[in-house]
Amino acid sequence: MSNPESVEASEADETGRPVGAIVWNVGSVAERLGISPSTLRTWERRYGVGPTHRTTGGHRRYTETDIQRVTLVQALISRGAPPMEAARVAQAVAADGLEAALLEASIDDHGADLDHGQIIDGIIRAARDYEPDRVGALVGGALRRDGVNGAWSGVIAPALIRIGEEWSNGRLGIEVEHIASEVIVGELRAYTRAAGRLDSSGPTIVLASAESDLHSMPLIALEAGLAEAGLACHVLGAQFPAKALASMTANLRPTIVFVWASLPREEDDDMWKVVTAMVPPTTAILGGPGWPQRPDARGHATISVSLESTVARITSLVG
Repeated sequence: MSNPESVEASEADETGRPVGAIVWNVGSVAERLGISPSTLRTWERRYGVGPTHRTTGGHRRYTETDIQRVTLVQALISRGAPPMEAARVAQAVAADGLEAALLEASIDDHGADLDHGQIIDGIIRAARDYEPDRVGALVGGALRRDGVNGAWSGVIAPALIRIGEEWSNGRLGIEVEHIASEVIVGELRAYTRAAGRLDSSGPTIVLASAESDLHSMPLIALEAGLAEAGLACHVLGAQFPAKALASMTANLRPTIVFVWASLPREEDDDMWKVVTAMVPPTTAILGGPGWPQRPDARGHATISVSLESTVARITSLVG
């Protein structure tokens, strides 16, 4: 819980009113606004947006007016503004105009006025500048505006591809890819949670990545897409053993088993044998570029080519 500090009013804030009995340290403001303390310190150091009250002991603390100004910066960045521009705009607003400015900034969703290319540029720029909160705001805004399928195909996947290409060319460090990936996963999971409690008494849907495959983001994106369609599922994560999947399928008899493979897999691969041996009432759906391309060797399994088609296929099978 946020932990404000009580101090005696000793001076007026920029509105001319005495500073109230409550001021806030950086950790409390970070918790209250849902952003990291390091981001607040960066905004203060780089752009001059920060605490203006100084205690008798010399410590700087945020007043309510300071918090409103920081919140405005946060809202403008969430809509796609570069941090420097957001800070400039927020600093130019008089203290008695902050409430109206915040209301105006909150009318549009994050990035609602940006096209996909601008959002992608913003995500890459924010990840390069080590600003995960801004990455999250842009990704979350795209999810709310475009839905999972639209955000994945129009923003998330292209952004990750560009980051990978720029890393390969030496223009970005691997930390940029990690920042972007972790934040995207977090936003997808938050989107799933926002769908509310889903009915898990219906058809059983299982999602997993093949053995030795470290990629779980496609599963998390599919989980979000299914949640958007009102369907609950079990996400088993990356590197799920073939033997365990075979045992689980035999015991649980799920309606759908989706398995992702990024790495190339041969026809003697254990996971390939497990999924191609599945028979009704279980339908196996394979995603990713790693699966063998022989249709006659798939048994009842089908190949999925996109997130949208996978959600549509599963929905049609369980609907």
